[in-house]
Formats: sequence, structure tokens, C-alpha cells
Amino acid sequence: MRTYNKNLWAWNEKQKSDWFFIHLSFPSYRGMNVHSARQMFENKLDKRSLILGTTLDLISEQGFHGTPISIIAQRAGVGAGTIYRYFQNKEELINELFKEIKRDIIRAMLNNYSDEGDFKERFMHLWKNMVHYFMKHPKEFNFIEQHRYAPYMSNLTREESFMILSPVMMFFIESKRAKAMKDLPLYTIIALLYGPIVSLLKQHIDNNQNLSDDRIDQAAEACWDAVKHN
Repeated sequence: MRTYNKNLWAWNEKQKSDWFFIHLSFPSYRGMNVHSARQMFENKLDKRSLILGTTLDLISEQGFHGTPISIIAQRAGVGAGTIYRYFQNKEELINELFKEIKRDIIRAMLNNYSDEGDFKERFMHLWKNMVHYFMKHPKEFNFIEQHRYAPYMSNLTREESFMILSPVMMFFIESKRAKAMKDLPLYTIIALLYGPIVSLLKQHIDNNQNLSDDRIDQAAEACWDAVKHN
């Protein structure tokens, strides 16, 4: 016979709804208090993050084909079965890592961002934040560049990645409507603005050319000139 919390029917409707949602949606949390459930949830997040981080390190060192699940499990100190608990296969793991990096990128771009500046100031902030993120995270930069057009990268991942970057897309749309930016298709704007970032970062990472603040400022100005409304 199913047992329920003896105080359940003394709760208000919102409390009852929350209780049923947790117990029906997350059966593994049944019988736990807030602290134990939170700890379990955080442990799952930590293990998932460990697997993703280990995968990034190994692929950076050995490439996609040289990084089987067994090696990822060994380096991460978990069983292969644990990885399959989070990801169906290596392709799904790679896709999830791709999206996770995209989330990190947008967080970095929006760091200290404000809607109060003029369009050029806001553009410069977003653009330079992306450059600085990649400078600090060369593995993530190389991973994105090497895998974004790979055949195992799903269309759903590409669509979700575009949605993750939607705050920046909305800025472009707002800029075009205000006639601060040329009325070009979004993909054209992205090509004009992201291409120089890739070239600069490859020179910085692969050829050890110092990417100084002055060079970043000059490049940001040139990119703005390419898309600003005349």
C-alpha cells in the first residue's frame, strides 16, 4: 500500500502540487529530505561535468577517433557504464560537450553586459568578451572549430546551439531595426564578425602571435565598421 506524507493534506494546493511533481517526476528522490536530494543532484552534475571535461582533454590530445569511451572512463576514474548512464554513445557525448561550451561562451559574452550603452559600445563588449573567453580557453576554441561541421554533429545540436546564442541574435535584430547595423541576414552578420575572431585566435594559439589589447581593439573596430549602418 502506497504511503504518503502524513502532513500532505494539511498543505496548500501549491505545496501538494510540488510534492506530487517531485515524487512522480523524480522517483529516485523519494524519501529524501531537501539536503540529501540536493546533494544527490549536485553529485550527478559533478560527475557529468567530470565526464565532459575529461572528454575535452582527451579529444584535444588524441582526437575524436583516438578517444573511445573506455579511455574516457579510465581517465575520469569512472566505469564505462556510468558514462552510458548520462550519454547514449560517444556521438551524443560530443554533441552535449559542444552545447556545454556554447553555454559557457554566451555566459562569457554577457558578463557585465548592459543594454544601456549605445549599439557600438554593446557590440564591442560582446565581441571582445568572446575573444577573451577563447584566449583563456584554447581547448574549447579548438574543439568548436574542429567539430562544428563534423558529420556526427546533429542538426538538433546546431539548432540548439543557435538558440543558446539567441541573446546575441536578438542584439543583432535590435541593431538592424534601429538602423545601427546593416540590414543583412543574420548568418551573413555572423560570418563577417566571427571569421576574424577565428583567424586572430588561430594566429594567437597556433603561431604564438601575441594578441594584445590594441590588436583586439583594432579588430573590433574593423568588424563594427563592416556591419554598421552607413
